[in-house]
Amino acid sequence: MLFLQQLMLWWLYYHYGAKHLVGDENRYWSVAHEILGGAAWHQSDTWPPAQPLFIALTLLVGGDSLLPVQIVQTMLFFGCGLLLFVLWRRISGNPLAAGIAAALFVLAPSNAAFAQYLWPEVPHLFLVLAAFALLLRVPVRMPAAIAAGAAIGVALLFKSLLAAFWPLLLACFVVSWRPLRMNLHTAAAFVLALAVTVAPAIVAGHRNSGHWRIADSSAINLLIGLRVPDRNDYITWPGSNLFQEYLDSGATSDQRNAWAWSEIGAEAQETALPTLLWRQLAKQYFRLFESKTLLVGQLPGPACAGYLGAYPDVPRWLALIVRWSSHLFHALILAGFAFGLCMLRSWRRLGLWLLLGFLGYQLAIYLGLLAIARYLLPVMPVMCGFAGDAYARLAGADHGGSFTRLRLLAGSLLAALLLFLAFAAPWIDGYCRS
Repeated sequence: MLFLQQLMLWWLYYHYGAKHLVGDENRYWSVAHEILGGAAWHQSDTWPPAQPLFIALTLLVGGDSLLPVQIVQTMLFFGCGLLLFVLWRRISGNPLAAGIAAALFVLAPSNAAFAQYLWPEVPHLFLVLAAFALLLRVPVRMPAAIAAGAAIGVALLFKSLLAAFWPLLLACFVVSWRPLRMNLHTAAAFVLALAVTVAPAIVAGHRNSGHWRIADSSAINLLIGLRVPDRNDYITWPGSNLFQEYLDSGATSDQRNAWAWSEIGAEAQETALPTLLWRQLAKQYFRLFESKTLLVGQLPGPACAGYLGAYPDVPRWLALIVRWSSHLFHALILAGFAFGLCMLRSWRRLGLWLLLGFLGYQLAIYLGLLAIARYLLPVMPVMCGFAGDAYARLAGADHGGSFTRLRLLAGSLLAALLLFLAFAAPWIDGYCRS
C-alpha cells in the first residue's frame, strides 16, 4: 500500500508536467539560489532561515533540481513515521497501537505529499519528534539532553511557532514533583545546546531587524488571521494584498509591525470582544481541520471552491482517487483521535501530557493567527497516536473499562465535531452556488 501511495504521488507530481510551485514555495526556492550565489544565509526579519538554507545545501550536493530536495524530505518523512512508532510505543506500551499510529501517519496521502513540497513542515516535524523521543525517557541522559536541545533549536530555525512552547519541555528533567527537584545539569545542557544552535540566527536577526530574535511574523499573521473571511483556504484570499501592504508600510521591521498592530487595534475597536471571538471560532478551526488539505486544494477544480490547479492536466479519475483517499485517511485520523482521547485509561504519564500540551498550544494560537490546512501537520502525529490506541483496542476486542457508555458518547460527539469541521464548510458557505 505504501508503494502504491508513493507511486501515485510521484506520478501525480511529474507525469502530467511538474506541479507549479505555490505561495512561499517560490520564495524558498529563489532565496536558496540567492544563498548559493553568495547572498546572506539569513536575510529576512519575517521568515526563519533554515528552509532556504536546507534547500541550498541540498542543491549544492545533489544539483539544481527539485528532486534531491524531495528525496531528502521523503527520507525525513519516513523518519517521522519511525519516530512516531518509537515514541508512541514508549508512551502507550502497546506496539500494535504504535504501529497503527505510524501507518495512519505515513499512509495518509495528504501527509506524505508534504515531502514533495518546499515548505518547511517535514524537516521541522522530524526535529520536533526527534526531540520528544530523546526527552521522553527516564532519566534523560546528558547526550540525549544536548541532542534534544540542538534539535529544538534547529526546529525553531525552520518554524518559530515553538518559541513559547519549548520551556515546557524542561518538565522532562524533573526528578520529583513533591518537593520539586530537577536534574539541573542535564536541564542546563539542554538549554545551552538550544541557545548555541539558535545564536548565529539571533545575531543575524539583530542585523536584520534591530532586535535579538530569529524572525517575527506574528503581527502580520494575526492581522491576516483576523481578516480572512472564509472557512476554507483560497476562496477569497486577502493574505497577499495585506502582506504587500505590510511590506510597503515601512522601511524597518518596527515600522511594519507598528502598522500591523495599529490595524489589529482598529479591528478590535470596531468589533466587540465576544463578537470577535465568536467570529474566529466560527471559521478558524474549519480552516485548520478542513478535508481540502494542501494536497487536495492543489488539484484541478473550481477556483470558486478554492482549488488552485497547481497539478496541471491531471485526469479526472486520478484526481478523484487522490481526493477521496485523502478524505478517507483524514476522517480515519480525526475520528480515531476522538475515540482514543476519550477512551484513554491512564493519564499518569508525563509524555502524554506534553504531547497533549503541544496539541493544545497549537490549537490555541490558531484562534487568532492565520489558520490553514497545512498547519495541522505538526499535530498529526499526536492525533495518529490516539487514533492508533483506539483502533488497536478495537482490533484487540478490548471490552475493558475504557469502553463505557459515557466514554463512547464523548468519543462520538468529539468525532462528529471534528468531522463536521473537516467537511461542512463548503455546505455552510455554499461555494460555487452563485
